[in-house]
Amino acid sequence: MSDQSVDNEKQKKFRSPPYPMYDLKKAVERAKALYAKAQQHPVGVNVIAEAWGMKSSDGRVWRAAAALIQYSLLLDSGTGQSRKFWISDSAKRIIVDNDPDSQRRKEALRAAALSPMIHKELWQKFQSTKSLADSVVLNYLMLDRGEAGESPYSQSSAVEVLNTYRASIAYAGLSDSDKVEAPTDVKTDVDAQAGSQSNPVKVKVGDFVKWTMGGIDQFAARKVDWISEDGSHLRVIGSMTGIPMNEVEKVAGPSVFITSPSIDHQVEQVSATTAQSQASIAKTGGNEGKLKSVTTSVVGQRLQISADVSADEIDALKDMLTKYQEILKLMN
Repeated sequence: MSDQSVDNEKQKKFRSPPYPMYDLKKAVERAKALYAKAQQHPVGVNVIAEAWGMKSSDGRVWRAAAALIQYSLLLDSGTGQSRKFWISDSAKRIIVDNDPDSQRRKEALRAAALSPMIHKELWQKFQSTKSLADSVVLNYLMLDRGEAGESPYSQSSAVEVLNTYRASIAYAGLSDSDKVEAPTDVKTDVDAQAGSQSNPVKVKVGDFVKWTMGGIDQFAARKVDWISEDGSHLRVIGSMTGIPMNEVEKVAGPSVFITSPSIDHQVEQVSATTAQSQASIAKTGGNEGKLKSVTTSVVGQRLQISADVSADEIDALKDMLTKYQEILKLMN
């Protein structure tokens, strides 16, 4: 393999940390569309897809929902097909309050602009960035974060983060002298830290955690892939939701964990431990090797899958699903 091929392969595998896919103005427009369709009632992904003129199977729906969640305009609960979304109180204030002089709406907008964790980080570091050259902020995102032990951004992602951040700050009317409070229906860092002290949880990236919210289990075992600098929140593989640290507990990893260079998938919380089930799960060769962008997880006795495949890859996907069908049958 040539040096150029190696560099290209490394570039494909590199993933930047999470950030909103669009700025606050666009996120508010999405929130308005969903509010017009469902008010503040909890709805499934099919309803938000309809509100946004997308297909529920389209990956854009999930990325758009993740953006609104990061801005604290959208709240969510549950996983997989049972996952529900609803408009937050702060989003309702922004959408419904038509008073041009409304201080509460201005506060909600400013809080939303800084709700994405990377936006909050940039605000604390640079505030509006109006007086800074692009290179100062881009170097921070691409280089300084890595040297400080945080995940760096690729060049293209860093540019998108900077543009989205500046547009959101401008839309919210933020200036360097402003002090911003978090939305009232979103747990603040102080609240999260207080909760963590009363119920300490020590986890790190790579650990598996169980999430319980309001006495209801959200998932049994997911792998942590990000923790906020203050330790108040974390994210797990396959989700953009910021989870309060005091709502999770560390658990044992899955009995089987599968990865391969050609299939980016994981099998989590597989309760069957017979030799037959182990052998069935281990069969990852063959036609599935053609797949390049598939993420799956087995949680409890349900398969969760996200795929981006071409027509030529459909047969390979069918082969993989057949094997997962065998796994799920063994777990019943």
